Amino acid sequence: MEKRWIMAVVLGVLVLATGGCINLRPLLVGEMRTVTVRESPRRLEPNRVALIDVSGFIGSGGGLLPFAAGTPVADVREKLERAAADRRVRAIVVRIESPGGEVTASDTVYREIVRFKEETGKPVVAALQGTAASGGYYVALSADHIVATPTSVTGSVGVIIRLLNVEALFGKIGLDSQVVKSGEKKDMASPTRPPTDEEMAILQGVTDQMFARFVEIVRRNRPDMTSEALELISDGRIMMAAEALELGMVDEVGYLDEAIDASIRLAGVEHAEVVLYRPFPHYNTNIYASAGPAAEGTLLEEGIRALLRQEGPAFLYLWAPGL
Repeated sequence: MEKRWIMAVVLGVLVLATGGCINLRPLLVGEMRTVTVRESPRRLEPNRVALIDVSGFIGSGGGLLPFAAGTPVADVREKLERAAADRRVRAIVVRIESPGGEVTASDTVYREIVRFKEETGKPVVAALQGTAASGGYYVALSADHIVATPTSVTGSVGVIIRLLNVEALFGKIGLDSQVVKSGEKKDMASPTRPPTDEEMAILQGVTDQMFARFVEIVRRNRPDMTSEALELISDGRIMMAAEALELGMVDEVGYLDEAIDASIRLAGVEHAEVVLYRPFPHYNTNIYASAGPAAEGTLLEEGIRALLRQEGPAFLYLWAPGL
């Protein structure tokens, strides 16, 4: 409550100091604004490429603020809708800096991008940045062309579910958990007791089905990948860009500029300005600018914080060593 009052006072001072001439609506309500981050060599440019970020933990929720850390499904959907509605946008570049996230959220973001392509006919290029693993790579598979930065880490094809058992801890501090349930398996994966062999088999079965979907998405979108390469990456390993290119996971090793240039070629135009969407003005106006404030901590730390907020076990397309 105190922080809200401080923010209100600061905003009030800004309004008074500027005579009310600053439009604070985008900051207050999270309204998206279109910002040009790379100019076209032509003075009057009719074409655009839209940069859309998938960064941090990919989840279904977005927190209290629309520019909170992590990538919620709703954020991607809103930006895709803006790009679809803008007649000047000829292509999009999905800039991925993510270790993955929830299975369903990753799959939904993938589907939203595929739907965008189907409905608009506009090409999509994925630009893999420092980390684009597991669910991050899953999202990249929606693109027509994948460009990986030379030092990017990708792969981690697979599914993980964490099971926390605090039964021994409860015993040490004198706590006991009593559960009333309608069926024998209703509290399966409860942290207050170890799972039975049968329950572990059930969880493994669900995990295997989700893994099979991941592998099928890879096979569908990377048709030139050999069976040997697909089998190799299916053990959950990570790799750098050069190896990913050799295995057929990506189409090109290059930087963000190369990804943007590839999108312009696929769109069949010679030039385009590059824009991104963010909720309020920001001093950075180049292609490496973020669409919002930087996340605190590392991508892995952010993912762990998101997992800790989960009320129960979660199936994840996530690279989280040591979790």
